[in-house]
Amino acid sequence: MNRVEGELCFVLHIRPYRDTSALVNLFSPNYGRFTCVAKGLRGASRSRQSWRAALQAFNLVSVSWQGRGELKSLIDAQHQQTFSLQGKALFCGLYVNELLERLLHQHDPQIDVFVLYTQCLTQLAVGEDLETSLRCFEFGLLDVLGYGLNFSVCHRTGSAIVAEQSYRFLVGEGLVLAEEASEAVFSGEVLLQLARGGFNRDTLPAAKRLARLALLPLLGGKPLRSRALFAPASKAK
Repeated sequence: MNRVEGELCFVLHIRPYRDTSALVNLFSPNYGRFTCVAKGLRGASRSRQSWRAALQAFNLVSVSWQGRGELKSLIDAQHQQTFSLQGKALFCGLYVNELLERLLHQHDPQIDVFVLYTQCLTQLAVGEDLETSLRCFEFGLLDVLGYGLNFSVCHRTGSAIVAEQSYRFLVGEGLVLAEEASEAVFSGEVLLQLARGGFNRDTLPAAKRLARLALLPLLGGKPLRSRALFAPASKAK
C-alpha cells in the first residue's frame, strides 16, 4: 500500500463523512490536490484532539497518509503554521480555496501554484490590500495553468497595445481591438499599466472584470459558492 510521510500540505476544506469521520481536502506541492479520510475526527476521542486543532482551513500541516485509490487514509497530521484570516480576508480566502478546488486536477503536482497560494495567504493574513492580493493570485494562477494574459499585445494582430485605443477580451484569443463600446471594453492605457504591474484604484476595477472574464470559461456554468455566500459582505471578489 502506497504510503507518504510528513508531506507539507495546506488544508482547503473539511466536510463530514459517515458517523464520526471527515473528508479533508489537502493541497501539496508534490502531490497536488487530494482528499483524505480522517477517521474519528468528529468523535469525542482525545486521541484525535491534535488532529482537530491542526486540520483547520488555511492551516499548513505536515501530513502522513496511505492508500492507492483516489481517497487516501490519513495516518497523522501535525500543525506547522496558522494563517489567521478575519473579516473580508476570510471571505477572500474561501474564494481562493474554491478556485483551487475547481481548477486544479486531483493528484497533479503544482509547485508554482503552491507558492502563489502561500504568498496570497500571507498577504491576506497580514492585512495587505485585498483586491491587489486577489488579482495577483488570479492572474498568476491563469498564467501557471496556461491561460495567462498578455496585457501589452493585441492578440489578433500581434501589434502593441496603444494607450489611446480600446480593447475587449475574447475567450480563446485574448485582448483584441474593440469595435464598439461596451462594459467589457478596456482602455489601452489601463492595460499598459497592468502590464507593468500597476495595480491601483484606477486599474483594479478593470483587472477584476478581466480576471472574471478569463476565469469564466474555466469554471464552466456552475457558479462559485463563495461568491454567492459572501458577495454581499465583501467587495474584493
